[in-house]
Formats: sequence, structure tokens, C-alpha cells
Amino acid sequence: MKITFPHMGNLYMVAKPLFEELGFEVIVPPPNNRKTLEIGKNYSPEFICMPFKLNVGNFVQAIEMGADTIVMFGGCGPCRFGYYGALQKEILKDAGFDVQMIVIEPLHYGVKNFLSEAGKVFAKKNLIGILPKIYSLAKMIDRIEKRVHFLRPREMVKGNVDKIYNRFRIEALKTKGIEQMKKLIETTNVLLDNVYVVDENVKKIGIVGEIYTIIDDFANLNIEKIIGDMGYEVERNLYISYWIDNHLIYPLLRKKDPVVKRYSKDIMENLIGGHARETIAYTKWFESKHFAGVVHVFPLTCMPEIIAKSVLANLRNELRVPLLHIVVDEMEGDVGLKTRLEAFLDLIESRSDKSGQTKLLSWN
Repeated sequence: MKITFPHMGNLYMVAKPLFEELGFEVIVPPPNNRKTLEIGKNYSPEFICMPFKLNVGNFVQAIEMGADTIVMFGGCGPCRFGYYGALQKEILKDAGFDVQMIVIEPLHYGVKNFLSEAGKVFAKKNLIGILPKIYSLAKMIDRIEKRVHFLRPREMVKGNVDKIYNRFRIEALKTKGIEQMKKLIETTNVLLDNVYVVDENVKKIGIVGEIYTIIDDFANLNIEKIIGDMGYEVERNLYISYWIDNHLIYPLLRKKDPVVKRYSKDIMENLIGGHARETIAYTKWFESKHFAGVVHVFPLTCMPEIIAKSVLANLRNELRVPLLHIVVDEMEGDVGLKTRLEAFLDLIESRSDKSGQTKLLSWN
């Protein structure tokens, strides 16, 4: 069995060692790029969202590299992600690709459904010993990413942090298993420890939205790097380990994200799919932490985030943090994105200089 999975930011750094520890050969598809998207577009419905097209492109490229089994997570709520696996399976079948597709549903659907699909991959394996290590690994990888966000606007020699981070991402493909990945993380942390920083007050920008487009740098046109290079620290509300918490651990413990529970109360108490509640809750949370602004990123036609955008517009009299909406699709270019971000950050600076306080700005 040669297993593959879709790309989503640094997900491969968690999935690859997991399946290797389980004894499988792993085929990691090439990083998301324009070719991946073009392949996905050729096989996908025209008006489906960009993450779907990138997933299909990943699968086709991985199959061409020898993969015969695809592991994909499902979803819940009205978000179309819940139908990704079933539709992608039919698309690949119609295209003549003979592969097994395993769709693992989150625990929101119940433990029985989760185990029935997960058992196809994890049966008779030492999961009790492996999963805690994988969870810890995901946390360590996310901490590296957070350190990069912190250091990028503060580094004395511009570009050093990105060199370290890019090397980390490339070397991760060469590791095998959990222990080798942990050693790479330790080495990368030492390199980041030695980055010279300029001690200055750096404003923070929060990023919220649909999980794929805020985690994957190709999908969001490297928005975190662009903002960091402009001198602002970025903080996201969603990371790989957060997804594990929210979809696998919290349901078992009957817990909820405390930020979402508190800040979405009386606004959006029920799940409508995707991460719409997280978008609303963390926008308010970022405001409470005195962030300079919030950027809301989501793919074209994403229903949950379109609803979240409308809710945030209705809250504009309550919120006092500038908010910029970025809708991404396959036609978006980074030049236009940079121009919009520059204007947004310039406006934050000018309003901050004049009054020290800002009202909500909702730009399409």
C-alpha cells in the first residue's frame, strides 16, 4: 500500500511520519503550485472552490508518482468539504485512475463512523503509542511556524528567517519517521534562536478564515510573508494542531474551543460548516487583544465564510478593529494582493496616528 494525502501547508510534516511509523510507503505529492492547480481545474467542476481543485491536482500527481491509496478527511455541516471525498473518488474513477480512497469522518459524526474508516489504515497498529507522539509533533511544527511569524518582522538581516524556514520545509521531505522529524525541529529551533532581532514595537495582524486558504501559502499567495515583510507580526487562529484538537480531541472530551464558545455566543451558536464560527469569534478575540487589524481570507464561493463576512459586516458598529476581506481563486495575482495590503496597512497607520483607535473597515 502506497499512501498519499492532500497538501495543506505543513500537513505533510505530520502525515508523512504518521504513516511511516505505521509501516506504509508514503508518496508526498509535489508542493502546491500553478501546475497542481491547472491539473485540478481540468478534472473539477468549474465553480467548485479552489481547495478542492488543489486536492484533485495533488491526487493526480501522487498517482503518477506511484500512489495507490488516498487518505482524506471528511467534514460536517453544510460546508462542501463534507462531500469532497465522495466527489473526488468519482472524479478519479471516471478519469480512469484505479486507487483506493479512504475518507475518515471527524468524531462529530460519532466514534463508530470514525473507526470504521480509520480502521482500514490503522488496524492492528500500535496507535496508542504513536498518536500522542504525532500530536506532540504537530504542536512542535506549529510552534516553529509561530516563531517564524514573530521573527520575520523583527529580524536584523532581512531574509534570514525565510532561508531557515524554507530549508526546514525542504529537509522535512527527507526525514523518515517521528524521531528524525523531531531532530530536524530541534536543529531549526537552534537556528532560529541565533537570529538577530531588532528590539522594536511591532504591531500584530490577525488572520482568520477558511482553514485551507489561511494555512496553505500557495493558496493565499504567501500573505503571511507579505505582511511580515511589511513589518507586522502575523497570528493565525487556525493551525494543524488546532484542527486535531477541534475535530478529534475536543469531541472525545466533550469540550469546545473556549474562545469560540465565549465570542460566538448569541451571534452564531450553531455549527454552519467550515470555520465560520471561528472566524467571527477570533476576530472579536483579536480585537480584545488590541491587534492592529484583522485579515479575513477565504476561497471564492465558500458558503460558511460568506455568511461569516455578512455577520461581521452587521457587527461593524461594535467592532473597533480594521478588517480586510481577501477572496482568493485561481485568477488572483499577488501584485493586486500586495497593493491591497499596502493600502490597508497604510490606513491602519494613519488612523492610529490620528486617534489611536479605529472603527471597523469592511473591504471586499
